[in-house]
Amino acid sequence: MIPVELITMAGGAAMGGLFKFMDAAQKAKREQQKLLIEKINAEQEVKSKDRKSATESADAAAKRTSDPFSKLTRRIFVLTMLFLGGWAMMGALTGLDIVVPVTQEQGFNFLGLWDNKRMVTEFFRFENAIVHFEWLKISILAAGSFYLGKS
Repeated sequence: MIPVELITMAGGAAMGGLFKFMDAAQKAKREQQKLLIEKINAEQEVKSKDRKSATESADAAAKRTSDPFSKLTRRIFVLTMLFLGGWAMMGALTGLDIVVPVTQEQGFNFLGLWDNKRMVTEFFRFENAIVHFEWLKISILAAGSFYLGKS
């Protein structure tokens, strides 16, 4: 029979070892949390510096005065884009027809032995249509955002 004192000592040693491992795990977790908080604080500091730098740069750009020629050139460009946009959108009211070329491939190829493919261009006419240019839309949005961002 094993004495009770020996069982108690073994149990105490086992519990001590278990608590030592738990304490080490808690210390590692505490250290990990500390490093994570330091990392988050460092990232916030970098973002704050970037934000401050961007604000200072925008303020400096707003204070800069450019020559009258560049201001006039920008205004002419923006007014031209707006005029072209208005002209394209009002084109349907003028009764103009729009003719669009569409290229299609006709014929077939049979195993490379018989090839009668050819490209055929057909012209489709759209009556009283609105012209839509992707570049015009992007130009008008860019000019508008430039002037709204400047105000």
